[in-house]
Amino acid sequence: MIARPVEYDTDEQALIDTALKRAEFDGAAWSLDEFDDVRAHIKQHYIREQDHRCCYCRQPLYAHHGRVWDIEHVIARATRCEFMFVPRNLAIACVECNQAKGQTVVADAKRRGFPERADAYSIVHPHFHDYDEHIEIEGEGTYHALTPQGKFTIYHCDLFRFRERVMGARRPIRDRRFERDLGELRLARTTAEARPIIASIMARLEIEDERAERGD
Repeated sequence: MIARPVEYDTDEQALIDTALKRAEFDGAAWSLDEFDDVRAHIKQHYIREQDHRCCYCRQPLYAHHGRVWDIEHVIARATRCEFMFVPRNLAIACVECNQAKGQTVVADAKRRGFPERADAYSIVHPHFHDYDEHIEIEGEGTYHALTPQGKFTIYHCDLFRFRERVMGARRPIRDRRFERDLGELRLARTTAEARPIIASIMARLEIEDERAERGD
């Protein structure tokens, strides 16, 4: 969990407040040259605050420049541009996690104000959730969901990509529903809940075996 959100100085806050009042203000404003220094400040703050680790995959990237990192808008700026500079809507993510998540809706899109509660989000939020309570990382690249938010994050940030790389799989399992089912199996509380999930996994494994035999 991020302990300290970014803080803007007086000039930065004035620049942001002025931009937000513009009638034509939208998500594209993020890339304007006038915000170059603000973006640099945000990125360097969260690189330090997150100890050079992505907010979603938690993999370290110890680079001395910002090009390996994306500034992450937890609620996408393309969908809610008014939250673009909200400190608790910002973090850093690796390029792959950021691209995989894209504009995925992670909170109630009809809510007027910025959600300040952990239970308002379907994703593991870097400011409001303790990551280890939602996702367990086994070894170098296996992610286990411990909660629905963990499962959502693993799926929408494509965290199963690490296991495929570590295994060096020549033929990675293409049906992403395996990851969903495995996450649901870990969350099952009774054998009655677990049985249909196990049956679904076994059925898809048979399909994968048939594909392998055909050379698909």
